[in-house]
Amino acid sequence: MRISHIVVLAVSLLLLGCGGAEVEQNPPPPVQNNSNNYFGPVPLTADVQQFKLSVWDNLVADNRCGSCHQQSNTSPYFVRRDDINLAYAAALPLVDLADPARSALVQKVAGGHNCWLSSNSACADTLTQWVRQWAQAAEVEAASVTLVAPVLRDPGASKALPESADLFSQQLYPIVRQYCASCHAGNAPVAQAPFFADANIDLAYQASRNLINLDRPELSRLVARLGGEFHNCWSDCQDNAAQMLSAVEAFAAAVPLTELDPQLVPSKALRLGDGVIASSGGRFEANQIAFYQFKEGEGNIAFDTSGVEPAANLQFQGDFDWITGWGIQLREGRAQASTQSSRKLHQLISATGEFSIEAWVVPANVTQMGPAAIVSYAGSNISRNFTLGQSQYNYDFLLRSTNSNFSGIPVLSTADNLQLLQASLQHVVVTQDPVNGRRIYVNGADSGSRDNSPAAIHNWDSSFALLLGNEANGDRQWQGSVRMLAIHNRAMTAEQIVANFDVGVGQKFYLPFAIGQLIGLPETYLVFEVAQFDNYSYLFNQPYLINLQGAALPADLSITGMALGMNGREASSGQAWINQQFSVAAGTDLEQAVRLSELGTIIAAETGPASDEFFLSFAEIGSFVNQRLSPSYPLLSPQASQREFADIGLRSFGQIHASMSQLTGVPQQQAAVAATYTQIRRQLPAMSDIETFISAQQMAITQLGIAYCNAALNDSALRQNWFGATDFSASPSVVYAEPNRTVFIQQLLGRLMPLAPASSAPVTEVTAELDALLTRLGQCAGSCNAERSLTMAKAACTAVLASAEVLIQ
Repeated sequence: MRISHIVVLAVSLLLLGCGGAEVEQNPPPPVQNNSNNYFGPVPLTADVQQFKLSVWDNLVADNRCGSCHQQSNTSPYFVRRDDINLAYAAALPLVDLADPARSALVQKVAGGHNCWLSSNSACADTLTQWVRQWAQAAEVEAASVTLVAPVLRDPGASKALPESADLFSQQLYPIVRQYCASCHAGNAPVAQAPFFADANIDLAYQASRNLINLDRPELSRLVARLGGEFHNCWSDCQDNAAQMLSAVEAFAAAVPLTELDPQLVPSKALRLGDGVIASSGGRFEANQIAFYQFKEGEGNIAFDTSGVEPAANLQFQGDFDWITGWGIQLREGRAQASTQSSRKLHQLISATGEFSIEAWVVPANVTQMGPAAIVSYAGSNISRNFTLGQSQYNYDFLLRSTNSNFSGIPVLSTADNLQLLQASLQHVVVTQDPVNGRRIYVNGADSGSRDNSPAAIHNWDSSFALLLGNEANGDRQWQGSVRMLAIHNRAMTAEQIVANFDVGVGQKFYLPFAIGQLIGLPETYLVFEVAQFDNYSYLFNQPYLINLQGAALPADLSITGMALGMNGREASSGQAWINQQFSVAAGTDLEQAVRLSELGTIIAAETGPASDEFFLSFAEIGSFVNQRLSPSYPLLSPQASQREFADIGLRSFGQIHASMSQLTGVPQQQAAVAATYTQIRRQLPAMSDIETFISAQQMAITQLGIAYCNAALNDSALRQNWFGATDFSASPSVVYAEPNRTVFIQQLLGRLMPLAPASSAPVTEVTAELDALLTRLGQCAGSCNAERSLTMAKAACTAVLASAEVLIQ
C-alpha cells in the first residue's frame, strides 16, 4: 500500500454568481385596531415604568391579555388601562424576576392559556423575554439552578424498540400510510416532517421511533396528536385516536421485556422529565432584536421570541427536518421572514450603526461553496445587506458598507490555513461596528480576521427579507443544522461572546441519580448535565457528587467502573467513565458540588426522550461490588468478523504530537505549538484503524506540522543544527541552487525520515517530489523577498512532517 508523503493544499477561488430575483413577499400580518395608548397616572417609580415598557405595552392589546385582564373584568388586572401602578402591583405576584421562565404568568401561557401564536412554547418564550427585559433593567440577580430530589424509582424491566421495521410494518404503518402520507412523507405536495408515513418503510420507522411510547402507549405522540390536539383527524378525532392507540398497544405487546441483570449495582432510575431544566440564564441578550431557538419540533414556522415587535417569524419550505432537543436541519430547504417584519432589522441596526449575528450551527460538510448562505438579509445573491456564509473550511461575512458594493464584496473570511469551520457543532459570531469593522469569532475565540479599513454600514435596503439556508433567488443553498440564531443591534464584546459560548445551546437537564442507598448517606446524588444531542442520541456530561441536605461524607468513598444504563441494561457504547476511579475523602462537604470528571459522552436513543429510562451501574461503590467478567457489549456477527484489516494503522493524536516533537527538537510545550495542538486536537485521529481516516484529520495534521516547522526554523540554534551554516536570508536562486538543493533535501530527510521503515516511500521518490516543490515555490519572477528562502524551507519541512511518514505506524 503506497501513501503519498507530500501534502498538497489546493486553494479554491470564491465565485459569486450573477443574476437576481425579487424577494419573496410573505403576506402582511393582520392589522390590530386597538386603542392601547395609556392616559392614566404617571408611574410612581422607575421600576413601574420599566414594567410598562417591557411587559404592559406588549400584553395590553385585545388579542393578547387586554380583552380579559382589565379592571372590573377578569382578575388579576395586570394590564388594566386606568392605572399603571395598580397593574404593576397586580403583576408582581405573577412574575419571578430572578428566573423569568418560572413566572406564573409564563407558565400559564405555556399551558395554552390564550396564546396569541400557533405555538404555546413560542408565546411562553416571548413572554419570558419581556419579563427578562424588566428584570435586567431592575438589576435583579439571576437565579441559580436549584436541584430538587426526584421521585425514587428502581430501574425496572422495560421495553426497547426493535431494530427491524417488521413489527412496525404490521401494526402501525398501514394506518399512518393511509391517513398521514399526504403531509408526513418526503414526496408529499407540502411535506411536513417527521416523515413517519414515507413510502420507504425503513425511513418511516426511523422517523416514528420518537413518536411511540412502549411503556405507556397512550402517551405516544401518534395518539396524543389525534385525541388531545385534534391534528388532521380523518373522521372523528376520538375514534381515530382509539384506533391509533389500539395499533400502538398491539405493537408494544409484541415487544419483549428486557429484565434488569440481578448482578448489577444500580442507582435509582430517571427519565429526562424527572430532571431539573438547566436555566438558559447567563446569556447576554440586552440588545437582541431577533431570536430563534427552534423549539417548535413540528410545522413549518420558527418563531422569533426576542420580544422585539414585530416578530420576524421564519417560514420553512423545501427539504428540512426538526431536531429533537431544539434545532432545524436543512438539506435542500430554506426559511424566510416577511419583508415587513424583517424591516425592524433595518430600522434598529441603522439606529446604532452596528450589529452582531450569533448562531450555533452544524455544517453538513466542508465542501460547500458560493458562499453558501447560512444567514442572509438580502434580495438576491448579488444584492444584500449582510450574509453569514460558508466556503469550504471558511466562514464568510459579506456586508453592504461604505467600502463595498451592493453584493457586500469584499468578503471578510476566516483564514484558509486555520480551517476554523468544521462539520461539527460550532458557535459562530460576526460583529460589525464603524470603529473596529467586521470581526469573526468561532467557539468563543477571535479568528483574527480584520478589515483593511473599517467601514460603516451604508445604503441598506429596507425591502429585503431575513433568510436562513439560502438566498432569495435560491442559488446559494447551505446544508447543515442551526440550533440557535440571534441578531443583536450592537457589536458584542469578546467577553459577551465567551459568556454566550459557555452557556451552550439546546434543551439541557440536570439528572440527579440517587446513590444514597449505596453509600449509607441519604439524599446523595450523582448529577449529570444531559441534553438531547440530536434526534438519535443523548449527551451526558461532567458528573458531580452532591448531598441535598448539605451532609459530609462519613467515610472515604471509592467509585470504580461507573457505567450508563438505559431501559434495563448497560449501554453498549459511550462508556466514558467505566475505566476511571473516583476517590472522595471522608469529611468532604457535599453541600457544594464535588466535580468527579470533565468528560462527556454520547449514547444512542432508543424509545425517545419521553420514555427512555436511565440509570447508573458500578463495579464498586461503597460496600457494593459487581465483578464484571466481561464487557456487556454486543459480539460481532460472524459476517462482520470476516473483515480484513490493514497491516498498517494510524498514530493517535498524542503519538503524532510526540513524534513531531521528537523529530524536530521543538518541545511540545512551545507556546505556538501548544496553542495549535489545543485547537486542533479533536480533529486528529483517535483510533488506529486506517479506515477511519478522514480529510479533516489530514488538515489538522498539516496545521500541527506547520506550527512545528515554523517553530523549529525560526529557532537559530535548531536551524543551524539541521542545516549547518546555510544562509536562508539569501535568494532562493542561491540557497537552492545545486549542489545546495541536494544537500538541503538530504539534511531535511535525514532529520525527519531517519528510520525509513517498510511503510515509507522510497527516498528517491520523496527527493523528486521535494525537488519539484522547491522549483514551484522558487518561481517568483525574480522578485523574491528576503524571507522567501526560509518560507520555502518551512514548506518543505511541513510536506514531510505532516505526511504519512509520521501518520502511519
